[in-house]
Amino acid sequence: MIKRRRALKTWVFLFLINGLILCCGFMLLIRQSLSVLETTAQKQTQENLKTFAHSFIRLIPPASENIDVFLKDIASRNPGFRVTVINPDGVVLGDSDASDISKLENHGTRKEVKAALSGREETAIRRSTVNHTDVMYYAIPLKYDGKNMALRLSMPVAQSVYFTSDESSVLIVTSIFVLVIIMLSSFVISAYLVRQINDLQKATEQYRAGNFDYRPSIRSPRELQYLSESIGDMAQKINQNIIEISRQRDEFEAVFTGITEGLIVFDAMMYVLEYNNTAANLFETDVDYNSHQTLAQLVRNSEILKLVDRSLKTAGSSTEKMVFVQDEVEAELHVDGELRSVFVRCIRIDDDSEKNRFLLVLTDITRNKRLEQVRKDFVANVSHELKTPVTSIKGFTETLLESAMDDKDTARHFLEIIDTQSSRLMNIIEDLLTLSRLEQNQEPLETNQADLTETVRNVCKSSMSDAKRKNISLQFISSEKKPIFVDINPGLFSQAIGNLLDNSIKYCSEGSAIICSALCEYVGDKSSAAVIVEDNGKGIPSVYRDRIFERFFRVDKGRSRDNGGTGLGLSIVRHIIQLHNGTVRCVERPDGKAGARFEIRIPCKI
Repeated sequence: MIKRRRALKTWVFLFLINGLILCCGFMLLIRQSLSVLETTAQKQTQENLKTFAHSFIRLIPPASENIDVFLKDIASRNPGFRVTVINPDGVVLGDSDASDISKLENHGTRKEVKAALSGREETAIRRSTVNHTDVMYYAIPLKYDGKNMALRLSMPVAQSVYFTSDESSVLIVTSIFVLVIIMLSSFVISAYLVRQINDLQKATEQYRAGNFDYRPSIRSPRELQYLSESIGDMAQKINQNIIEISRQRDEFEAVFTGITEGLIVFDAMMYVLEYNNTAANLFETDVDYNSHQTLAQLVRNSEILKLVDRSLKTAGSSTEKMVFVQDEVEAELHVDGELRSVFVRCIRIDDDSEKNRFLLVLTDITRNKRLEQVRKDFVANVSHELKTPVTSIKGFTETLLESAMDDKDTARHFLEIIDTQSSRLMNIIEDLLTLSRLEQNQEPLETNQADLTETVRNVCKSSMSDAKRKNISLQFISSEKKPIFVDINPGLFSQAIGNLLDNSIKYCSEGSAIICSALCEYVGDKSSAAVIVEDNGKGIPSVYRDRIFERFFRVDKGRSRDNGGTGLGLSIVRHIIQLHNGTVRCVERPDGKAGARFEIRIPCKI
């Protein structure tokens, strides 16, 4: 693992960089200034020496006098000023500084001396062998004692009137002072800029923490002000985008979770990425997006997996940038012990060739198929129910027309049969019209507050005569000591109870017993009124209990028609109870004995 070096803070970085640049710049400036001043001083010293040298020639005494004494006397007033006279052989004839000129070395090899002896003026700077300082020498030709000699004047460079070591020190100290002032000013400016940058950094930290309402307050410089405003606008835009994306995500999750179709998203490697509650229920599993399970582990259905395999191959062989692969199949699944029919489609939902994603859509068509079967059965049953009386009427009518009109007894018998079949046909039509009226009525049901106990008791009294004709015991029971008030349509509700009692009377044998009861049931803080019709007849097999409320459905078709039923009574009961926001169902008797038990439950007021 590579260890990251700790970065310098901005103010430290700026201070070091500015300090380094300023120090280097000032060093170069001081050095250049000193160099310029030194060059200027040397040129000025050279001009002074030249002026002194030409002026000094006029002061040279005649050859009869001692020139060495003269030179020492002249230069005694200025110890730093030195005058030397050299003969053509390079031997020093006189020197203002040397106490014994005989000990001085030959000067004939000196650059300026050689030039002066040859008739030219020359300047040279070198370290003196006498006082060991940098000295400027200026030599000019001298005609003395009839010989061509050299007059040389010298002066230490450090004693120039224009450039001295003290002045150099002052210049350096002044430059350092100015440098410190500039560096402090640079530090203050850098610290101010760093505060603005830190405010921008604080803004980014606030945005990273999710606080997009924070705005950096920068007024200058203008560039940072514009940058802070841009960052604030960007944060506002990002916040709006996040809100919009969150809203769209919530909408998608609501649709994805609540849609009635099962949805499974998976990749090209058949790993499940996401699935909704409907899909989890179809495959009897929990919704877990972190399980990293494969599609085969979740689905466990060969037909669906074959469909997916075909879709993957189709997507893999496609050369187009965007291909929506859609294939479909109908499969059967076992859900909670029940066989369910599912219509399955596989769709490719993106165009990324490396990360293809697919959507498996599972539509439960069990109810549709069941309704389709009910529709087919209804068409067949209603055709059969209508065909039977019509055929009877037509057959006996043709018989009467052909030969039975003259036989009064036979004609009367046939007319009685025709009347019975006409009544049966009329009952079927009336029941169909009743069902149609109940289904198509879009207006709210007109209800009144009534005592359920009294309503059911009256219906039982109306059916008592039919029960007595078959020697059937019909009994009404109510354990409630106070009235059970419900909002019902008395006519329709009485019709529903009457249909149940009529069925029990028709299909129970002589000597049977029918018990009708009304009571109020409590579940927590909710209450409901119940009407129970129970008999001890043959009962209804459990496999038919859900279908007996279908139109024209009969458990025993021949026996039902013999009893004069239309096959629509229980359908009418179900529709009436549903209009009252209630339920009706057929269940086993709680005592386990043979017989049918119908339970009606509707809301009631305590």
